[in-house]
Amino acid sequence: MWIPGQGDVVPVVSRAILRMAVGYLAPQGKGQCVLRIPEVTIGVEHKGFPISATGRPTRALSGTLDDFLTPVLVLKRTEFEHNLELMTQFCEEHGISLSPHVKTTMSPEIADAQLAHGAWAITLATPSQVRTFRELGAQRVILANELVDPQAIAWLSTEMDADPEFTCYCYVESLDGVDILEKELAQRESRRALPVILELGVRGGRAGVRESPRLLAERVAVSGKLRLAGVGGFEGVISGALDAPLLADVRAFLRRLRDTADELRGMVDTEFVVTVGGSSFPELVAAELGNSWQRDGSVRVVLRSGCYVVHDSLGYQRFRELVATEYDTLPFQPSLELWGRVLSTPEPRLAILDFGKRDTGVDAGLPVPLHRIRRASAVIEPAPPGELTALNDQHAYFRGDLDVGDRVGFGISHPCTTFDKWRLFPVMDDSYVLCGTVQTLF
Repeated sequence: MWIPGQGDVVPVVSRAILRMAVGYLAPQGKGQCVLRIPEVTIGVEHKGFPISATGRPTRALSGTLDDFLTPVLVLKRTEFEHNLELMTQFCEEHGISLSPHVKTTMSPEIADAQLAHGAWAITLATPSQVRTFRELGAQRVILANELVDPQAIAWLSTEMDADPEFTCYCYVESLDGVDILEKELAQRESRRALPVILELGVRGGRAGVRESPRLLAERVAVSGKLRLAGVGGFEGVISGALDAPLLADVRAFLRRLRDTADELRGMVDTEFVVTVGGSSFPELVAAELGNSWQRDGSVRVVLRSGCYVVHDSLGYQRFRELVATEYDTLPFQPSLELWGRVLSTPEPRLAILDFGKRDTGVDAGLPVPLHRIRRASAVIEPAPPGELTALNDQHAYFRGDLDVGDRVGFGISHPCTTFDKWRLFPVMDDSYVLCGTVQTLF
């Protein structure tokens, strides 16, 4: 691996690889960098990176998969860009805006690429996450949660008063929640009304109004500190077997959301937001809400999907297969691979690899074997028949035929519980040549 030092001449072959981390994931023609991307210098805390890279800025790295330590998480650029373009086109075709849920990745580079591809806003889950991306320059945010922390309410009020171009929506679902917001905003003598979205819930689910939110909407409408901005919900909490009845339950929830929007939107004289999740069932959202108010420019349907941009090989892929039984589905492609190395073959058809729960999410299943590089080879071939049967903190159990020293690339089962285990990881092209890095700010 060649890492340029001061005064080195960059070989021509590496010029395409040596890119500034800032905005590198936003392809040409998709706009300039929207967020401020922190510069990163490789340190010992950045697992997987070559030892020789320590102390170097990410913009000064080149190399291939062979140069990295294992385990290492890799973002495949071609598949990543495919997913970006696919969702952008899908939303445009169905009259839907996109506010990707950045809690999935907490990555400035990925969020910036999503904004450069036309995302209307970004979505976050906690006040701390909002503060993180506000520091990076985010101007429109959906806080997809109730806001009841007095300190966070005070900060948000101050931030919005200081910058008239900054807007943050938050959820309300109870009169108590409205009272808390009003009290804190009144104490601060906030000048701008806080836009709130009424959250609808489902029985046995998370937060959200279970019945009609009319009373709550009327309470918000007469508030001097709050502004009714729309209705929202998360269909992903609807549980059940992966079969037709689940799809019917999701459709029923989306129709309830649509009916509620029709009931309440006359109460406001500004744009009315209707927002849903969309990671598992984007086609159902489009069928039930897409273009629903096409002739009424006062309603904006907003999809908050976070996982689409990287997809996976198991968890969300199962939902793709279910939706495909009734709809033409979006062909998202898995773009994350976890590469590990065989440490031991202590028994016939048992291989122990060097990654575990500290490297990948397991809540939606265990990673799926995709590729193998034999110990004395640089050729990537299909993984042999077999599967992971268990993960410890830092060991993986593979039932199948592998040899000590082999490297194996796995598809992840759930993006949301994998990103948080990596502070920084490489982006690679189809030939596994380094073309950038992605940092996370969990």
